[in-house]
Amino acid sequence: MKPPITEGDVYVISFPKCGRTWLRVLMAKSISSSYGIPMEACRDLNLCDFSRADPAVPRIVFWHDDRVHRCSPAGLSWDKDFYRDRKVVLLLRDIRDTAVSRYFQQSRRQHDAYTAGLGAFLTEEEGSVKTCLSFWNIWHARQHVPASFLLTSYERLAADTVGELARVAEFCGLPPVGEETLRTVVEFADFTSMRAMEDSDALGTFRLRPAVPGDQESYKTRRGVVGGFRDYLTDEQTGYVTGLVRQLLAPEWHPLAFAADSPDHRAMPSAPA
Repeated sequence: MKPPITEGDVYVISFPKCGRTWLRVLMAKSISSSYGIPMEACRDLNLCDFSRADPAVPRIVFWHDDRVHRCSPAGLSWDKDFYRDRKVVLLLRDIRDTAVSRYFQQSRRQHDAYTAGLGAFLTEEEGSVKTCLSFWNIWHARQHVPASFLLTSYERLAADTVGELARVAEFCGLPPVGEETLRTVVEFADFTSMRAMEDSDALGTFRLRPAVPGDQESYKTRRGVVGGFRDYLTDEQTGYVTGLVRQLLAPEWHPLAFAADSPDHRAMPSAPA
C-alpha cells in the first residue's frame, strides 16, 4: 500500500462517494469554531491546514485508502501496518447508494466520462461494487491494526448529525463543544447550505464545485437521500448487488451494506475487539 502524501494523527478513510465531503465540511467548521481559526485557513478542505495554524489541532487526513477507486479487488492491499500507530475512522454507506453515486461521479464529473450505463457500471471489476466489498472485507479483517479504530456511516450521520459528529470529533481528539455550537455547525453543512456553497463556489475548492452548473447529477451535493438508489436501480440490478453482498461480504457488515433498509438508518454492528 502506498502511504498518503500527508502525515497525520488521524486518517478518515472511505470508499469514494460515502459522504466524505460532507463529513469533511462538518469537521472543518467544527474545528474552526472550536479553535477560532477562520475557515479560509483550510484551503481545499485540507484539515491539516488547521494544524499548521495551531499545532494543538490534531492532524486529520481524509483520503481514499489504497486509491481504491482505481483498483480491482485483486489489486487491493491487505497490508495496513502504516496505520499501526495512528487512529482510523472508517466511513461506510449503503452499498447500493454508494454504487449509484459512484456511477454519477464517473459519468458526470470525470474528464474521461464513463459511458456504458449504470447497469454495466455495477458489474465493472475496477472501482465498482466488487472493489468496494473487497475494500470493506479488508478493513473488517484489519480493524485491529490501527492504534484506535472507529466505524461510522453516512446513515448514522444522517440520522443524528449532531450526535455522530460529536462522537467522531471526540475520537479524533478534538475538544468537546456545546450542543448549540454543534447545531450551528450542522446547519452550516446541511444539504441546502452545501448546495448553495457549491453553486456559489463559496469555499473556493474543486472538492465542492459542480462539473456542469445546473445539472443536478453532476453536483458533489447530488441528492443527499438515504435510499435514493431506489429511484435509479431496477429490481434486477438491486438483486445483482444484493447477491454480491451476500456472496462476498463478511456477514457482520451486511447491515451496513443495506443500511438504507433500517427504519432509522442507523444500522451499525458493534466492531469486534
